[in-house]
Amino acid sequence: MAKITNQMVENAYEIGKQIYNNQISRLEGIEILENLGMKESSAHDYIYFYSNLIQGKLFTRTTNVYATELYLEKIYHEKGVGMLKNALLSLSQHFDYYEDLTKRAIKNRREVYNKYYDLIKDYSDEIIYADEVESGIEYSEGKTKQVLINSYERNPIARKKCIEFYGVKCQVCEFNFEDKFGDLGKDFIHVHHIVDISMIGKEYSVDPIKDLIPVCPNCHSMLHKRKPAYAIEELKKIMK
Repeated sequence: MAKITNQMVENAYEIGKQIYNNQISRLEGIEILENLGMKESSAHDYIYFYSNLIQGKLFTRTTNVYATELYLEKIYHEKGVGMLKNALLSLSQHFDYYEDLTKRAIKNRREVYNKYYDLIKDYSDEIIYADEVESGIEYSEGKTKQVLINSYERNPIARKKCIEFYGVKCQVCEFNFEDKFGDLGKDFIHVHHIVDISMIGKEYSVDPIKDLIPVCPNCHSMLHKRKPAYAIEELKKIMK
């Protein structure tokens, strides 16, 4: 198996960026990387890595530690905090996927993740946990799907992007904790995962805007009084 050198990784980053920006085609990019010594399959993986980091989407292949560090560093310096959040969201989903698939813990790449998460953690909200895990429901991947959902709700970056879009007002009853409790309630809100549990699979990729929504703890509990959970609009009608 041909060794992937640091120079190949650096080339792959630049090619992946050009493909994502529609400056060259994917086939052209792969050909360039092959001519520079990278295998076709690896070229696919490292191009895929860039586009998924930028979009905050799960990627199911793997890359080395140097690539993880390089891509995060360049995305942070070239694209800023917003895109770094996307990249970290993508990585956190990849770690869950990979560890569940291989039954092996990721150490070195998690250390890189933690280094860059420290750069943006002050931009993230306090995490409010929802007690929804049903430990008796086991699946072949070794996790419960409910635990997987909770991991998305608790992901500080996914949570932050959701709240940046919707605000901290409950999207069911419109309750705002800061309005009621002042500074004590500032930024306090739960985040509800609205995708039906039956739709969650091992290659599911969370979209913080489409899949998550801020709700107060009371409404969050009521949404989960039924399985599958009530839709936001259903609970609004019940309240009326």
